[in-house]
Amino acid sequence: MKDALRSPAGCPVCRARLRGSPRCSRCGADLTALMLLAAHAYILRRAARQSLRQSDYQAALASAQAAQRLHSTAEGTLLCILSTAAASPLSEQPQKTARNLADLR
Repeated sequence: MKDALRSPAGCPVCRARLRGSPRCSRCGADLTALMLLAAHAYILRRAARQSLRQSDYQAALASAQAAQRLHSTAEGTLLCILSTAAASPLSEQPQKTARNLADLR
């Protein structure tokens, strides 16, 4: 699963496209806190993938959900679904699949 460090879609003040700068190019708003949240979410998603590889499915689910609360992404949604399935006590099969998918990163 590929999870690039992505900034939120636009400036929360003027909705201008973000360009990786800590200041909005259009309105000058300080985007530092927003960028830090996105970076922290990226780290949490990386930890979730690592937890899946180590068969710690509850930790994977907790990390994936925390990342989504900070900065929701499509990849994060898939990671939450995968972690939920792996953490389910119903079957061993989803857990094997989760380990294999986490290695695709």
